[in-house]
Amino acid sequence: MTAQHMMAIFWGVCLLILRQMTYGEASVPENLDKSIDELKVHYIKDDSELHNAHPVFLRFLKDIKVTLEEPEQNLLMSIIMDTYSRIFTRMQKDSKDKPTKERLAHVQEHLKKLQENYFPGKSAELKTYAETLWSIKEDDPVVQHKALFELKRVYREATQLRNLKNKERRRRQTKITRSKSLNKS
Repeated sequence: MTAQHMMAIFWGVCLLILRQMTYGEASVPENLDKSIDELKVHYIKDDSELHNAHPVFLRFLKDIKVTLEEPEQNLLMSIIMDTYSRIFTRMQKDSKDKPTKERLAHVQEHLKKLQENYFPGKSAELKTYAETLWSIKEDDPVVQHKALFELKRVYREATQLRNLKNKERRRRQTKITRSKSLNKS
């Protein structure tokens, strides 16, 4: 074998290892992948409904990294994981097939681990707050009067949060600028 062949093999192996390091953590584990595929075979008989241009979760992920900051991305992903968990719990209750129930439990176990390890937080608590706010009766005169009475304080709180966010952003920008100027020196 020539030195060129050896070098080509070496770089090929390096690229394979780099690919594995880059995408290895982001891939679906083999046993989970198999369970998902088996569930698809069991549940999806007619896939025409899947291609109606109205995705359930993918529409939220489309621009997630562009439009949301990391804490918001984590919150959204945690809520998505929670929604999947509720869907699979319902499917488990409705299923009469023991192997299907086991596969659903297996998938849920992976989702739960993923959520606990990568997206910890207070999504359940935030969801409760959101549901409470969404259930407010906008046409109730008492609610309208209370909202008007509370508006100044709520407005001040929102302004303080915005100012704190802007202050943090300026602090991070200053830190980045300083580090860049130190690196150039």
